[in-house]
Amino acid sequence: MDINSKDGEPPLRKRRPCWRDSDAVSPVVGVMLMLVVTIIIAAVVSGFAGGIGSNSGSSTVASLAVTLFAGPEKNITIEHLGGDSLKTEELKIISTYTVPKKWGTTNLAQSGRVIKHTIDGSMAPIPENGLDTESAGYPFTPQITNDDSIVSTRTADRTFGTATLVPGGRLVFDRDYFLGFNTGQRTTYGFNEGVSVNVMIIHSGSQKVLYDRDVIVSW
Repeated sequence: MDINSKDGEPPLRKRRPCWRDSDAVSPVVGVMLMLVVTIIIAAVVSGFAGGIGSNSGSSTVASLAVTLFAGPEKNITIEHLGGDSLKTEELKIISTYTVPKKWGTTNLAQSGRVIKHTIDGSMAPIPENGLDTESAGYPFTPQITNDDSIVSTRTADRTFGTATLVPGGRLVFDRDYFLGFNTGQRTTYGFNEGVSVNVMIIHSGSQKVLYDRDVIVSW
């Protein structure tokens, strides 16, 4: 007689573990884990590929220096200190000058007004694209220009828009053309040693700002 049975009752049977249920769950869990891992890997690869695409146009790197003079040397120099060679057809140079309150002891009537000028290398470097001094509101109406001025004898083709600025090279602009007004009219515009000009240089191919500083004018 089974010791676990009572008189007149059938013996108790031990319940077997549900191994079949566990065996059915394991493959499902495995498949789900593999699916999750696959999705994560796909997302990482997609993000990496997208990052490469978005950064490919912004890889241009260049260290530049800008010098402005107020004395008899009527030029402005952009020097390439190091980095990638720059096609000037892919550069925009934006100068912003605010007329100061005084020139010496003379109060300036145009004090506080802004003169903004853009030199765009993508425009053909021809006289027709030069500064228009007869335009309405000159020089306080912003202009976008690119004339046939020689920028440097150290660059190929010598004109902005055709030249290539290489490390160690420089671009030299006429001061009046670069800033967009007659800097010699000091009692009108107050351009002199110690004033500042904001100069921004943009690589149009990548829309990357290579230079953006307030440059103090030297003598």
